[in-house]
This record gives sequence, structure tokens and C-alpha cells, in this order.
Amino acid sequence: MLYDLTIQNYRSFKDFQIDGLARVNLIVGSNNSGKTSLLEAIYLLVNQNKPQCLIDLLDNRGEIALTKASTLSNNRNLISPTYQIKHIFHTHQLSFDQTILLESQKDRPLSLQIELSPINRQGQLFEDIQDEELSGFELSFIYKPDEQIRIPVLDDGSVETRFFRVAKSPRPSLFITAPPCEYLTTDNITFKKLAELWDGINLTPKEDEVVRALQILEPDVERISFTSRQTSKSGIIIKMRGQRDPIPLGSMGDGIRRILTLAMSAVNVENGFLLIDEIDTGLYYEVQADMWRLILETAQRLNVQVFATTHSWDCVSAFQEALGNVNSEIGKLFRLDMKYGKIRAVEYLAQDLKIALQQNIEVR
Repeated sequence: MLYDLTIQNYRSFKDFQIDGLARVNLIVGSNNSGKTSLLEAIYLLVNQNKPQCLIDLLDNRGEIALTKASTLSNNRNLISPTYQIKHIFHTHQLSFDQTILLESQKDRPLSLQIELSPINRQGQLFEDIQDEELSGFELSFIYKPDEQIRIPVLDDGSVETRFFRVAKSPRPSLFITAPPCEYLTTDNITFKKLAELWDGINLTPKEDEVVRALQILEPDVERISFTSRQTSKSGIIIKMRGQRDPIPLGSMGDGIRRILTLAMSAVNVENGFLLIDEIDTGLYYEVQADMWRLILETAQRLNVQVFATTHSWDCVSAFQEALGNVNSEIGKLFRLDMKYGKIRAVEYLAQDLKIALQQNIEVR
């Protein structure tokens, strides 16, 4: 569990600290205040020796460069997606003095530096690239003093996906295993990913927990199943009480799909992390308090730390209502705002949040 977080030079954060993190953390703030960037920083930090996670984030934001043919001598016709990396740095520029620091110091210290440095052509990845394609930079992921993973940067300031798939530390640590972590964006999750999550809980008691979550929206849900149809709308079917035939998930609306995604992700990351951007997406306000009760109870029981963002007053109100039914220390709200040119985090304990909402004080 993270109790504190430092972010330097990552996207909108020049130098940012947040302390007193709870089991469940709701992050609010105006547009461009850094809510999504905060989730991304946590995702990278807890997956510190898995640099391919950066590709997930670049892809989520659509920071894709022009696709180019690979120049590997034995794979010249291979097409490999490429991604621009300059926007992950606070200055949106590539230079040798650029270093991102992500760090948590309390309890179990974690640290990740992502830095641009002059290229060192040693290593198989670099040997297979033509000189004219290289930029003179390499992107290094440093997660221990003597361990790093190096990725070549191409002449247009981009990185190729294939390098992340095969990159390894020359001295792989035997002691670093990334905890389970799921990062949910506002986009619909793919059928393949949902099927992977289902495989992780199929025929276990956690399957029943997912059914109970769906009953927040549809009390008559009895069972859920995945079929061979490879779409999330027709490949997932739900058995309803009183109905002879199962109903495709796609016929039941976006809300039940969102609850399904939240529930399956939560029960799959026991002893890990769940990151959710715009958690209220697709959910009617009247069910959001029940959704938060589900999240709070699951997080506490399965030792999951949750970070979620929202713009919604209804979502904040539902969060406060749900906190009234549990140990109030389990959840906190943090508002990100700008002061003296820096993003800061303002903490609201459960009691603070209750008073603010009663007095109609804006906390978003």
C-alpha cells in the first residue's frame, strides 16, 4: 500500500507530493488539474520493472507517431507501432537533462526514474537498428541503483512497441515482483481483457461476488457466462431470474457493463492496486452509493488500494454516504488544485467531507 507519493517532471506535475494516502482515495479537481496523470504515475511506479506499461498509457492518450517499417535485418517488412514520448515530460521536450522521478518512501519504499540519456549502443536492441534511425537518446527505466532497462529512441523522438516487448534488465532482480494492478479508463474494456479477468475468478467464490455486484443495478441477475463470440456485447451473457433464455450484456446498457468491469477488476487484484479514471462513467447517481460500498468493502477485505477520479458532485456525495457505513479512515478525498504555480493536494477526511457537503462547499 502506498502512503505517500512524489512525482517530479511527469506531465503536468513539475514537483508534487501527496501524503496520508488511504485504502480508498477519490481524486477530484478541475480539468487539466492532473487527475489522470496521478493515476498514470501510480501505474508506472507499482509496475516499476515493467516499462511496457508506458506503452499502455501512451496508447490510452493516443500519443501515436507515424507507423514505420521495422529495420531489423531479418524482419524488414514488420510493421511496429511507434509512440511519441516527449509529452510524458513536464516540458514536452526531449533533452539530456530530462528525468522523471516517481517515488514512495513510507512502509515499503518504491522508486522509478525515467530519464533521457546519451545513447549507448551496447546491447542487442541497439545493434539491430541502423545509425541513421537513432536520435542520440535512449530512454532508461531505473528501478534500483544497479538495475535499469534501456529503450532506444528513434530519430523522430518516438519509441517502437517491439523494443518494450523484449527489453530486459541486464541484471534482473530476483526480488521485484509487480503487485496485481488494473488501470481502468473511460473507454470500454475489450472482450479479450474481460475474458482474462473472468478466467482469473471462474469457478471460485469471487464469481459470486461479481454476480452480487451486478445485482446493484439488476437485482434479478443470477449467473454470468462467457461464450466463444469474441465481442463484449454478444460474448457475455447473463441469466436473469424469471427469464428462460440468457440476455447478452450488450442489451443491458452501459451501467451494468461498467459495474461488471469494476467488480471483476477489483476481485482480480487482491493485495494490489485498482486505478479507475472517471469511476462514475455510465452509472446513474442513485446506484453510486451502492457502488462505493462495493468498492470499500472489497478493498478492505482483499487488501486492495484504490485510486479513482471523478468530476461529479453526485459521485462525491455517494462516496461520503458510503463512508458512513464503514470505518471512516478507510477512505479520503483529495482535491488537486494550483497554488503558486504548483499543483497541490488538499486532503478531506470523511468528517471534513461530510461537513463540506452539508454546507454546499465546493470540493471538486
